[in-house]
Amino acid sequence: MIKLIASDMDGTLLNDKMEVSDRNLQAIKDAQESGIEFLIATGRGIGEAKPFLRGKVTPGYITLNGAEVFDNKENLVSSNPISIDSKIKIVNILRTHNIYFELITNKGIFSENLDLRISSLADLLLKLNPGTTREDALKQTKEKVKGVPMTYVDSFEDILADSSYEIMKMIAYDPGEAKVLGPVMDKINNLSDVVVTSSAPNDIEINSVDAQKGMALLEYAEKRGIKQSETMAIGDNLNDASMIKSAGIGVAMKNAIPTITDMADEYTDTNVNDGVAQAIEKVIADNKKNI
Repeated sequence: MIKLIASDMDGTLLNDKMEVSDRNLQAIKDAQESGIEFLIATGRGIGEAKPFLRGKVTPGYITLNGAEVFDNKENLVSSNPISIDSKIKIVNILRTHNIYFELITNKGIFSENLDLRISSLADLLLKLNPGTTREDALKQTKEKVKGVPMTYVDSFEDILADSSYEIMKMIAYDPGEAKVLGPVMDKINNLSDVVVTSSAPNDIEINSVDAQKGMALLEYAEKRGIKQSETMAIGDNLNDASMIKSAGIGVAMKNAIPTITDMADEYTDTNVNDGVAQAIEKVIADNKKNI
């Protein structure tokens, strides 16, 4: 019997318009009303993730790939920042390779270049939803960034030098994808206390080794007396791998990358066809049979 479901956002809960469909929202609500806890498990911060739900549901959140975890009342449950030593090394690697990146901190999200943020997110939207034109992707992205609590600065240097800023996650983008990001990922992976994942071909996401979706899911479950076998995780990309492996049932989206598909226990439809809702509806029906 499943008592806790965690779902990724991009490429999973979000459709090709970067929205949570009415069916997905209703499925989450139905799950909660049937006694199933629901977690959004995302690389986004809570301020960036919450607006997608339009105030229709109040889940818990595994954010920034597990760097911060919140309960359904938005109380901070755990926090796992990148170490001071590693943050400097990572920044030097990214600067050396001329990679655009953003800092997600305990005091907000920071970027040094609005134009590069828009183009990078538009590329991400295109990768997650191949049917979208670049013109539409840019238009949607420009609208979306208006609602994101992002601060634009001329330089990150003051933030990096101020110990009161904890770096919860760094995300880097490059249109060269694996050709450019692959060598960068290899160098950062040589640092022993960080982990590098990805949510799309044109990005890499860098966290503390203690900040992973799978670890966060199981810790959250344990605190609520929920067994590993009673958890389910739904995802599509590399930053979902730890929770797909850790959950009692790992569910891959039909649009998932092969790595996720290969490790999953079950499968559901695409993000465009409300695959998350279909997976939740199946769980609710199966739970009723086991009462």
